[in-house]
Amino acid sequence: MGLITTNEAQCRDCYRCLRGCAVKAIRFSAGAESGALHARVIDELCVQDARCVLSCPQKAKKVARDLDEVRQLLKEGHPLAATVAPSFVAAFPLQDPEQMPALLRKLGFERVQETSLGAELVVQMHRRLGLDRPLISSACPVVVNLIERHYPALLPLLAPVVSPMIAHGRLLKKMYPGYRTVFIGPCVAKKAEARTEGINDAIDYVLGFDELWEWVQEEGLDPGSLPAGEFDPPRPGRARLFPVEGGLISALQFDLQREESYLTITGLQNCITFLNHLSHNKIPGPPALMELLACRGGCIDGPLSLCRAEDIYTRRGKVRDYYRSRSKEETPGTAGGVELPSSLMYREYSDRSVSLPLPDEHALRQILAQAGKYRPEDELNCGACGYDSCRDKAVAVYRGHAEVQMCIPYMRKRAESTSNLVMAAMPNALLIVDYQLVIREVNPAAERLFKRQAGEMIGLRLDELINPENFLKVIETGEMMSCVHSYPELGIITREIIFPLEREKSIAGILVDITAERRQREQFELVKVQTIARAREVINKQMSVVQEIAGLLGETTAETKVLLSKLIELMEQESF
Repeated sequence: MGLITTNEAQCRDCYRCLRGCAVKAIRFSAGAESGALHARVIDELCVQDARCVLSCPQKAKKVARDLDEVRQLLKEGHPLAATVAPSFVAAFPLQDPEQMPALLRKLGFERVQETSLGAELVVQMHRRLGLDRPLISSACPVVVNLIERHYPALLPLLAPVVSPMIAHGRLLKKMYPGYRTVFIGPCVAKKAEARTEGINDAIDYVLGFDELWEWVQEEGLDPGSLPAGEFDPPRPGRARLFPVEGGLISALQFDLQREESYLTITGLQNCITFLNHLSHNKIPGPPALMELLACRGGCIDGPLSLCRAEDIYTRRGKVRDYYRSRSKEETPGTAGGVELPSSLMYREYSDRSVSLPLPDEHALRQILAQAGKYRPEDELNCGACGYDSCRDKAVAVYRGHAEVQMCIPYMRKRAESTSNLVMAAMPNALLIVDYQLVIREVNPAAERLFKRQAGEMIGLRLDELINPENFLKVIETGEMMSCVHSYPELGIITREIIFPLEREKSIAGILVDITAERRQREQFELVKVQTIARAREVINKQMSVVQEIAGLLGETTAETKVLLSKLIELMEQESF
């Protein structure tokens, strides 16, 4: 199973998740039984920012959880070490931040440290690398996913440095051999990062702040009643500012004295816009350090935060206040006096982009036609379906990521049209073509007659489906015509009524399948011929007998002849 899954019973055709997904990593498909559209995350495109989870009004999106495993380990007596993301002061509902270590120890963790210590190690690694070439910060796993999956050409610019979580996890493994490490934070993408090949040795489990709060409530704990506690040393320093916008820049303040040597961007859409410009060489002389964070304002707006009702400025102020209140107690020396070798701080990346097919113009026009978009002015580009334009949605349909019926204006138009209801209920096939013989509409009966889905027929030229000669005659004359036509290549015979729709500049054809009727008539004709032949045979035999026993039969034989002759006459005149 993927990191983010959908409860189909709760997913209800709203497209809200798609509208909120910056990379359109959502696939909509119809359910086998109900036909209702359900959303699924496309894992190979997803950057795991989890905005779809937050935006879903039905709470149909679920994130993978480690809570049960962590509780089971504690139950079995395994020693656990917790690493707590520095955003906890703004994302977890505590009266006093110093209650966090006491709360975690109450739950059973033996060692409790701040992930900010790993952030100190990241700052230290950046200093080792130097700032003589442009680098994109690698602390945010969503940004790393974004570059690996959607901007692989920029991989050389991604700082070859592990995130603070990985750095701290490896430090904890070094400090406390035999301990299982548990990261606690606001980020969904951290759950996948912890299992990424090459760095999956650092963190054993990841809990969201939401999971931690659920655990606290199930245990019946009141965090407000707990005394203040202390995190296990060593103490981090300025890296406690990492969760806010510009946190890495702030920690490197003495190395980045010139404003033009650094850049901070937060918010996924802003990051995408920047990377688009950067990948197209529209940013001459990029800064030495580009700090990109997917969440608005930094990690304090992570999707698993519990204090999202507070404004971003209040949350940022809490982080800064906590840093100031603890700055006098930090352990002297860089990174709290601890280090990790460069080999444990180094990370490599891979191109995980997916090559997606693109439709040619003909295929694109066919898909647009299925949603009633025949001309450029029909393309409203309203975004109700979740895509920025009708063409973007048509491309998604071509790739199997979307369905034609996701066009809300088109479906509303169809639903409100009485003629469409009649079309759908008609027992006979209906084809509507424009003056260029391009099929614009078909009804379900036409799908059954031609044994093809509407999506396969709409947008085709009529001559790719049937012989269009009768439709051409109506286009030329402007007059309705009624006729019977045989289509040997399809094995059908139809009675056709074809008439112009001048207002729509179209031609409509109602095709009644009379194949079975014609075959039945042919069968009757065969029976009639055989009956006549048999009657004649009887007459001949009777007349032969008459010659031999004429005296015996007399008028009876003549009467038989008359009756059989009338039968023959009747059979010859009867039209079945």
